[in-house]
Amino acid sequence: MIRRLLLSVWALLFLLPPALRSDGVPPPTLLDRHSLQELTLERARDGAARKLEQPKCLQVLEDFRDKTGRTLAESLATWDRTPVDYLKTTPFRDGSFHHLCRSGKSALFSVVGMRPVFVCPSFRKQAERDPWLAENWVIHEMLHTLGLDENPPTSREITERVNQRCS
Repeated sequence: MIRRLLLSVWALLFLLPPALRSDGVPPPTLLDRHSLQELTLERARDGAARKLEQPKCLQVLEDFRDKTGRTLAESLATWDRTPVDYLKTTPFRDGSFHHLCRSGKSALFSVVGMRPVFVCPSFRKQAERDPWLAENWVIHEMLHTLGLDENPPTSREITERVNQRCS
């Protein structure tokens, strides 16, 4: 409980407007619509959206539950959007400010139950190397925005399930 509260406070700190920030770290920004990073992300998001149109891939929303015990499909229903519409309206922001990006431990990350998804500089190179996996990482992060926590399941278990369902 305290861990989730701390994560929420941390997330809010990084989402506050610049005038309210006191830690000297610039706030997350939109990606440049004309950058290679943005173009690569859009390809991955479009591919993920195509996968989410398939019934087998949609099953991943039934495979996992949020902290209240609802399936992620039930969590998504509160948004009154299809999975594809939800994904296409999920904001993606520059995450290069975060230690997960700087350390190379993540290509994308998000805070459980919150939007947006943050994009690390390494995402472009990894997505160009394996577009199929990059699409699945986008779906993985979408699941977190719908309330899926980790440990359990591990990040690897989530990605493996998405890989199985969204092949």
